[in-house]
Amino acid sequence: MKKKLLERLGEFGVIPPAEDEGLLARVLEEAKSQILAETGQPDLPLDLKPVVVDMAAGAYLLFRKSIGALEGFDQEHAVRQMSQGDTSITYAIAAEQKSPLDALIERLRTPPPALMNQWRRMRW
Repeated sequence: MKKKLLERLGEFGVIPPAEDEGLLARVLEEAKSQILAETGQPDLPLDLKPVVVDMAAGAYLLFRKSIGALEGFDQEHAVRQMSQGDTSITYAIAAEQKSPLDALIERLRTPPPALMNQWRRMRW
């Protein structure tokens, strides 16, 4: 699954440095554990492997963003509003809206409920 995670991150233009090997393994294991806990399955179903990869990618992006080490993404909106004389500049994303990066991370970290529901089972 690590290869799939690297491919998924590559789709976003992110190439993890070599020192992140341990972090990548940890986010994959945490995503897998979360899926198993939510579904009650003893083993990871094949259909949920892409979900684990997406969740791990989202966790990795969030971690790198939180420490300020995420390259290639505009993490802050440079200008929200600027006025000079009779000229005013306001960018499209309002201050209270999520940035595209935050929306992507949230989407990756949140598995589709319909997909998760079909694998849920009760534990006794």
